[in-house]
Amino acid sequence: MPVLETLQLHYPDKEIITPININDIPGNNAYMVYILTYQGIAIVVGHGKRNRAKVILDNIDRITSGHIKAILVRLYHLYGEPQFERFILPCDNKEESKNIENHLHQLIGGNNTALPDNIKNQIFEGVTINSGAYMVMQIALCSSFDGLSDIRRWRNRQIISNDIWEVISDKFSLHN
Repeated sequence: MPVLETLQLHYPDKEIITPININDIPGNNAYMVYILTYQGIAIVVGHGKRNRAKVILDNIDRITSGHIKAILVRLYHLYGEPQFERFILPCDNKEESKNIENHLHQLIGGNNTALPDNIKNQIFEGVTINSGAYMVMQIALCSSFDGLSDIRRWRNRQIISNDIWEVISDKFSLHN
């Protein structure tokens, strides 16, 4: 069943927003559940306030810093086809948003950071296995925080050499 139909069926009294830009996301203090689908499959289902929900509007030019799914969303944009749908369900409070998120994880998924093989293969195409760049990219993809922020922090602290940075910034399109 398509995600929109699932939302309508299970939450008939909830407003369903289909945001196109940041201004479509409810205000800073509003709690919500936010959803990003790719080719009809939920890749992000989260709860929180506007600062977290912005991740579903990330693209090639915009990254939501500090969100665990930011790297995932970026890589789908870089290596996938532009077949995204975005949904927001405004909630009355944090508890409601958390409960709806947990229920939706059971119904539609969106609670993991695994990439499909076709995207993962494209990311690592031309990168030597077990090279420094390969290992840093793998570590970033496994981060329990925000792999993109991790990479930038490591670069700023000069943990990543110029040659490794060139590969990573090219593959993740992080050119300054």
